[in-house]
Amino acid sequence: MEKNNYYVYALIDPRDNQYFYIGKGKGKRYLSHFKPKKFDSNYAKHEKIKEIQKSGLEVTIEILFPNLDENTAFELEKIVIYKLGREVFNEGILTNVNPGGHWKPKDSVFYPNNSEPFFDLDKLDFVSQQKFKEIPTLSKFNYLQTTNNKQKVFKYDFDGNLKQEETLEEFFSDGISGKGIEIFKALSANELPIYTQRIYSKYYLDKLYASSKIPFADFDIIDVEFNREFDKKFEESDKFNLECKTNDVLRINIHREKDIISLTSYYPSGNKKSFKKSKNGKPIELACEWYENGNLKVKEELKDGYTEYARTTFYENGNKDIRISNFNGKHTYDRWLQNGNKIKIEPIKDGVSYESNQLSLNYSEKTELSDKIELSDKIKTEKEQSDIDWLNYQNELNKINE
Repeated sequence: MEKNNYYVYALIDPRDNQYFYIGKGKGKRYLSHFKPKKFDSNYAKHEKIKEIQKSGLEVTIEILFPNLDENTAFELEKIVIYKLGREVFNEGILTNVNPGGHWKPKDSVFYPNNSEPFFDLDKLDFVSQQKFKEIPTLSKFNYLQTTNNKQKVFKYDFDGNLKQEETLEEFFSDGISGKGIEIFKALSANELPIYTQRIYSKYYLDKLYASSKIPFADFDIIDVEFNREFDKKFEESDKFNLECKTNDVLRINIHREKDIISLTSYYPSGNKKSFKKSKNGKPIELACEWYENGNLKVKEELKDGYTEYARTTFYENGNKDIRISNFNGKHTYDRWLQNGNKIKIEPIKDGVSYESNQLSLNYSEKTELSDKIELSDKIKTEKEQSDIDWLNYQNELNKINE
């Protein structure tokens, strides 16, 4: 006979007494969230825990439903996550990413329908039944924040031709990747199509028009009429300034001065999002990206095209993350921890050979450094990452200069 040694628990933010994570387990499973884990990529949860600890408080842990068999624990975990909703998919308040229960990788991250799952309260004692009734249903399921009931992603090429139509289940069929989540969030936040590796829209359009002369940044909006007006102005004048607004909020400002085009884009909130400068279609001088909170995200400094350059990335708290540079013929690579401490890295060596499988690695896939790792291992890990960062960046430059 199976023992009832499982439970469903909640992590609570003591600043507002709000649930922010729901899990199931036994023993001291709930403590695992406070130790670095290699394959736990739930950054929202980790950031929430860090914010609470930085405020001088500790996360509150509540055992919502004790003394359960494992199947009942799985069932309750999924229903509570459903009731409270996940932030990442615009459902509700939780930092959970998957829907809980018996979910496993390659399963859909979305619920099969919008009706609340049934749970037999007779499986619980009186106290747990009361707790279940106290948990509010906050979830909403307009994932893409559309004005209709369709939750689809439409992909277009840069000539404006529709290439693919996908449900959200199909869009995330290869897993919940960082890039996929970024595209999803940008689509949710904007009514207009957005520009990235291709053009994405949450509404069907017969044909898109996107100017090939505008130096778009990742997740800039595509306003068809604005793009047409820009191309018309481009043919008529070598000096002009043009603005694109949605809901009276400035989203894009473009200035042309002969061969040089400067583009500044903005978030729906009105905060600055990116700045780019190009000459005859090639990036020049300076390119910047900002987080929505106003802190710098990426800064690129360029001289003579990409013959000399520096690229610095920043953490969301404003501290530096990685700096790669090639000024005066000298290659440098520097890394900082999120708290601002600099990491010592061995000098970059030119002519390093790389295995093809290394190309898929990126910094987000690396585990955070732990105090338990020996210093020599830290340096080795950072050196490997520096080589990969260099290779990835060089590949980006080669694409731009083709």
